[in-house]
Amino acid sequence: MAKTERLRRASNSLFLQLLLSFLAILVPLIAFFFFSFTFITNHATDEVIKYNTLSMNKTIDKYENHFNQIRNIGLDLLLDEKLETLNRPTIDYLNARALMRTINSYLSHKEIAVQNIFIYLKKSNFVISGDRGVRADELFSKYYMSNTYTPASWEKQFSGSGGLSILPTSDFSEKTVSGISVKGRYMPVVIRNAFFPDYQVIVMLDVNLMLKEFQDSPEDPFLMFDKSGLQLSADNVSDKMQSLPFTPSAIATSHVKKDGIYYFSKKGSVTGIQYMKIVPDNQISAQISRFNTILLSLLLLFAAVSVCAAWFFTKRFHNPVKSIMQSIQQLNATSHAESSIHEFKYIHDQVRHLVETSNTIDHADARKNSLLRYYSFLNKLKNINVKDQEFYDFNIQGPYRLLLFRLQFTPRFFQEIDADEGKASLFVREYLDTHLKEHAETQTVQLEHDLILSLVIGGELQEELPSFLTSLKAIFDLDQRYWSMTIGVGSLYRSSSDLTRAYEQVQSIMEYRKLGNSTQILTASDAPPDYQAVMSGLQEQELQANLAAGNEEGVLRLITKVLGVLDKKGATANQCYDFAESIIQLAAKTVSSLQLDMQGYKGFFTSLGKLRCCCTVEELQSYLASLLTYVIARIHEKKAEKDNIIAFVMSYTEQHYQHDITLDILSDKLGISASYLSTYFKMKTGTNFIDYINNYRIELAKSLLRAADLRIQDVALQVGYQNINSFNRMFKKISGVTPSEFRKQQFIMES
Repeated sequence: MAKTERLRRASNSLFLQLLLSFLAILVPLIAFFFFSFTFITNHATDEVIKYNTLSMNKTIDKYENHFNQIRNIGLDLLLDEKLETLNRPTIDYLNARALMRTINSYLSHKEIAVQNIFIYLKKSNFVISGDRGVRADELFSKYYMSNTYTPASWEKQFSGSGGLSILPTSDFSEKTVSGISVKGRYMPVVIRNAFFPDYQVIVMLDVNLMLKEFQDSPEDPFLMFDKSGLQLSADNVSDKMQSLPFTPSAIATSHVKKDGIYYFSKKGSVTGIQYMKIVPDNQISAQISRFNTILLSLLLLFAAVSVCAAWFFTKRFHNPVKSIMQSIQQLNATSHAESSIHEFKYIHDQVRHLVETSNTIDHADARKNSLLRYYSFLNKLKNINVKDQEFYDFNIQGPYRLLLFRLQFTPRFFQEIDADEGKASLFVREYLDTHLKEHAETQTVQLEHDLILSLVIGGELQEELPSFLTSLKAIFDLDQRYWSMTIGVGSLYRSSSDLTRAYEQVQSIMEYRKLGNSTQILTASDAPPDYQAVMSGLQEQELQANLAAGNEEGVLRLITKVLGVLDKKGATANQCYDFAESIIQLAAKTVSSLQLDMQGYKGFFTSLGKLRCCCTVEELQSYLASLLTYVIARIHEKKAEKDNIIAFVMSYTEQHYQHDITLDILSDKLGISASYLSTYFKMKTGTNFIDYINNYRIELAKSLLRAADLRIQDVALQVGYQNINSFNRMFKKISGVTPSEFRKQQFIMES
């Protein structure tokens, strides 16, 4: 009876039932694998032949598409209108240079396997390639020498038929001062156009590169024949295989077997080339044998791994249960659902009452203690006294530091992540708390939606910069496209009474932050920023004048210059933001003073997003440029509104800018007073009359300096300045550079 009971208990064992369950799943899989192996082995030869046929067809498609692409390149070059200027006794070297650039644009694409491209001009006996322009006889007798192709044979190609001629592969070499050096093994392709009989394009295809790119097995024997049966290329072909037992065109099917060798052949649909792949029978037999060996090895491996996996996972399931049963005897367990397995029944019976009592109480106590410690830390941090202070007192045992983390979210965060800033900050806070606890005792709280504070006690805090911050920086840098992180590292303190002072210190350290996407770690030893000035008074006046006048170039140039100075001087992020906010205020003030559409401006400003989401100088510059460009566009629209007086002034300026133009002259012609005209013009255009005249003349002078080879004195006279010094002074005031410097800049840009 006892023996029967032991057998019954053993059959109900979790270990035995799990092992049998795994094996019941694995046996059908092993059987299926075995029958699949038997079936594939019986059909291995057909499958290997089918594989080689498909591989051959795939290779031919690549070659045919490639030859078609080469033909298109050649036809595009033959249609270049610059060829007519080159096929003459006197070569137009500017057009030849332009044509060489066109050829090099094709050669830059390495995937087309082209070594060089020649454009052969018959009348001038001149050849232009990617690296030189030279007479044809010199090119083919010096730079591209071949035993197969002489200069006369290339000239003979002009009389060839058809638009595309693929010639046999040959070895080419170059004659140099030190001797003859081998260039490579190339297949020439000649492209002609019946409408242009005096030109032909010769493309040198790199045979080895094509073999590598287009074939699944570049080491297999591979041949190509033209329509007449002439061998164009033979790769990896032994002397025995060179003499075929039949003509290539005689193969009626996709493959034939002759004298123990398989010949796979197919004609190209585009070029008519007969492609042939040679596979010896012993190679196919070796492939089948290797295939069978692999399948058998996989079968045995699968069976062994399956049995081992069943045993392994059974042990993994059983061992924890066994451990739990042992721990239950010490009153440490977790509850499980009802089960027919006696181990689970035992666990369930022992821990059911503990789940409802002990765990609930422990969790509640842990939650209360965590909240109590949290509020005690905040009270101590901000030096807040409360009733029953002894219950909320927060004492720190050992040296400690405060770490302040500030998250700055980028525009991509709001565009690509479907979550608000609060959820993201919560995730970061939980991660920080988990990571820091691996190195030291810590208390982490969230002060704002983007501000997280961590108190770190003991551990590696004796270092000036704890090493675990380096790993944090590397992790945060992985997501810098969504946010940038700034970490303020406070000094080392030892007394709880210094906690408020430590908090004030780490807050001041955060002011050292500079613009940038990568994570910044700031310490008390970092030098505080000493750069204060942003724009001089003269720059502010110039910016206001250019913005009111709608001078986009002048406004953006000044903004770029100031931001560049801020970046170069190492200004903090807050200094950059303060400058940007002053520009935004100036833009709003300009919109209001010129009576532009304020609602439209506010809508556009809102669409730009938050200014402080800009993490780099470039993003800040782009933000301000977008805003100012919008405002300037509205100013130009305002100026463009029909007004007879303004239209007359502008028309008169365009017709008489070379002569003296004053308010008195124009007011006399309009029949109004000069003071009224001055006030009216400023009100309608936002620009002083004199500034408008000078801006118009200077813009016209810029056009003359760009387009005409005139002396600066002549340019000044043509735009209405009789005194060259006045012209130079006004040009620099408006453009920021002198006329000669402007002309140099334009020359450099065009070069």
